[in-house]
Order: sequence, then C-alpha cells, then structure tokens
Amino acid sequence: MDLWASFSNSGVYLAVLAGGYLLKRAGLFRVQDARFLSAVIMNITLPAAIVKGFAGVELSGVLLLTFVFSFLVSLTLVCTGAVLSRGRPAVERGTTILNTNTFNCGNFAIPFLSGVVSSESFAAMCMFDVGAAIFTYGPNAAVAQRAMGGGKGRGAGLGSVLKKLFTTPTFLVYVAMVALSLLHWELPGFAMNVAVMAGNANSFLAMLCIGILFEVRFPREGRDTVARVLAGRYTVCALAAVVLWLWLPVPREVARTLVVMLFAPVASCAPMITIENGCDGTVAAVINSISMVLSITIMTLLRAVLPVCQPGGKILY
Repeated sequence: MDLWASFSNSGVYLAVLAGGYLLKRAGLFRVQDARFLSAVIMNITLPAAIVKGFAGVELSGVLLLTFVFSFLVSLTLVCTGAVLSRGRPAVERGTTILNTNTFNCGNFAIPFLSGVVSSESFAAMCMFDVGAAIFTYGPNAAVAQRAMGGGKGRGAGLGSVLKKLFTTPTFLVYVAMVALSLLHWELPGFAMNVAVMAGNANSFLAMLCIGILFEVRFPREGRDTVARVLAGRYTVCALAAVVLWLWLPVPREVARTLVVMLFAPVASCAPMITIENGCDGTVAAVINSISMVLSITIMTLLRAVLPVCQPGGKILY
C-alpha cells in the first residue's frame, strides 16, 4: 500500500465520521441514537471483531510485552496528571487526573486500524486495550480521589474494578480468546461465521457513532485545565511512541500499529467517570471533543506516513 492509498483508506473512515455528524446536524440522528449504537458496538460488533481478529493468533511474548507497555504508559499518564495538577483546587486536580489517562480503543482506535493490520497487530491492539482498561476502571479514580483529599473514590476498589471488568462483554471476549489461544482451540465454524458477519460492521458503526457524538462548540470554562491535560497527555504519548518505535523489541508492523494507537482520543466514558467522582464533567466533555480532533489528525498522518519512514528507508507494506 503506497502513501496515497493509505491516505485514501483513512479518508473512508473520516468520511463516515463526517457523515454521522452531518446527518445529526440535518436532524436525521440524535445523541440518543449514538448511545444506542454505542451499546450495539460495545456488546455485539466489537466483541465479534475481536473474535474475528484473534482467529488463528497464538499468544506470544510480543503480546505480553504489549500489555506491559500499555500498563506502564497508563501509569505514566496518571502520574503526569497528578504532577500537572499539583497545587490546583481539588476538583480541578481530579478532573485533570481522570482525563489525562484513558484511551478510546474499542470505539475508535481498533475500528480505525483493524482493516489494514495483520492478525498479530490486531491482537496487540487488544492487549494494549486490556492494559489501558484496567487503569480506566480502577487506579485513575483512586489516584484522583487521593489527590482531592478523599478516599479511594467511587468504584475504585479492587472488587469494584474486577466486577466492572468481568461484566464488560469486550473484556470477557479478550479473556476467552486469550484462553483459547493458550489451549490452541478454535471456535466452531458456525460461531466464527456469525462473528465475521457482525465484526465486519464494527468499523462503520463506530465511525458513524463518533460522528453523531462529535461537537465543535468549545466553551471557555476550564481552558487552562483543558490545555494542561491535552499538552501533558500528547507529550507523554509522543515520548512513548519514540521509545516504542526505536527500542521496543516487537515486529515493525506491530510497532507501527501501536505507535498510531498511542494517539487514540480520550475514552468516551471519561466524562461519565469524571462526573461519578465529583469532578467537572463539562470540562471533561470539552477535553474529549478536542482530543478527538487532534487524534483524528495525528492518527491519520501517522498511519499514512510511518510506512515510508522506517529507519533505513525500507517500505513497511
């Protein structure tokens, strides 16, 4: 795939996203419709896409290393949020910490990349998502509440984290597919055919849903917090991308995929988690929307340019 073809492929995803936004502006879709689509994606099409992508993949050191890398990046982002918000009012501290770390993998990064990556790279994306999800549902809230002078925070205990993870269809499918990979078992042909059919719809529905949710109106409230969060987040992710690209011992195609994934937007659930912990949901929503704009731009460029930027000039495709 050459540079133009890569840009063209990314353009298809962006066109569907733009279509969702324009249809909402025309009154054909509402935000409530996006919530329904999100439920379909997270409970049906994304788990099916994971089953499809994991088919024939064997668990390897590369996938375990990806999980550890994701965990360390998430830990660094949480610490960055705590440092950047030091000396700020309690609510601002909590908002900063809760929104500096989290990745929109299931609704954005995985659909955006799944059509052009190998099975191993797809499995690596899933392992990255597992490491990020653990932080999203647990340590983020615990650190935020501690910084605000409170306890562990709502839903931040180990039991609550495990309950949340093991009642999430996506996480359960991750666990099941990893187990099948370890046992060298395969799903029956009929089950795989159903997964392929549902999984093929995931990218389209995810981009359409994001377009419906997307907003371009950014209020002035909390501008300092927004700037602080986004600057800290993308700086850490850029440094992590350099470390990954230059030094992490993984296949180059996997490295390329993970570098792009590092610039995924803030998770769509971040504003809700922010509100649950008594912080500023309005600011979190602004961070979410701006991060979407930045991430769409960065990920599209990286996805197109990285194949021709490997050290030594070798084309990756």
